[in-house]
Amino acid sequence: MPPRLYCPDLSSTGTATLTDAEAHHGKDVLRLSSGAAVELFNGRGLVAEAVVQVVGRRELSCQVLSARTEPEPTPRVTLATAVPKGERFDWLVEKATELGVSRLIPLITERSSVDPRDSKLSRLRQTVIAACKQCRRAHLMELTEATRWQDFLKGAAGHSLFIAHPDGSQHSDIGNLMNPSGDANEVFLLVGPEGGFTAGEIDQATASGGRLVSLGQHLLRIETAGMLLASWVLLSRLVARGSARR
Repeated sequence: MPPRLYCPDLSSTGTATLTDAEAHHGKDVLRLSSGAAVELFNGRGLVAEAVVQVVGRRELSCQVLSARTEPEPTPRVTLATAVPKGERFDWLVEKATELGVSRLIPLITERSSVDPRDSKLSRLRQTVIAACKQCRRAHLMELTEATRWQDFLKGAAGHSLFIAHPDGSQHSDIGNLMNPSGDANEVFLLVGPEGGFTAGEIDQATASGGRLVSLGQHLLRIETAGMLLASWVLLSRLVARGSARR
């Protein structure tokens, strides 16, 4: 399997030129030389088989041999989560990308203890690219700017909304997420901060049509809860796809 590189300006024909971090990765990490086979992707579904033509001092030039477009899986899964401390958020971003989450929204709630700076989010978008290269995902996960609770609710209005909460329905009902009420093309998953959502925030979310979902008897960390909830939904998507093929 050829190594994978990110090329945001990739076209389905012609020459693709890699610069900056991707050129460095190809030249100095992978040690690619002229004639080496590579796979390129633009993060928006276009994937191309290519061959390295020229290895320059600051760039890598590749000839596109063939290309395909991979559709984004549906329903889209948006994970809106409070931000855990330290490197735990890095881990969450990486694993959410690998699992196939379409968008991750860092939430600022009443009990949030971490408000990520733009510089951290910019660095983590490079983590998204690296994870897509590793897991061979064709669409970059969108990592948005930190969003305050009220602004999030306005943006989520009219969509299917599920909130991780100890008082919610048991995980045996999670398959129902594949047939949610409202917009079936996008599912919003919510995970609160270490102290949990406030009663007022839960009331606001349920008033907007949100459903409480239990993640079991144990109290999970933010990143664990986010991955478990996203995994259940994404696994249900795979099961539904397999049933449709029978």
